Amino acid sequence: MTILCYTLTMDDKELEKIQTIDITVTAESLDAHVICLRQNGYSVQKAFYRLTQLSIAFLLGAFVMGTILQ
Repeated sequence: MTILCYTLTMDDKELEKIQTIDITVTAESLDAHVICLRQNGYSVQKAFYRLTQLSIAFLLGAFVMGTILQ
């Protein structure tokens, strides 16, 4: 029995042995993953919300620096 590890290199024969499956991601399955992540203590935010947070932090920092330098 061969145990594959990330530190080992794989040749063509071993690559052909890899089995893959096709999955369909639905809104319900994505919601289930988000719920599971939140139950395990992770914070899941939308990308636009994160961009808004960073923009506000940047503008607040620029305002404070402008006030200090003036």
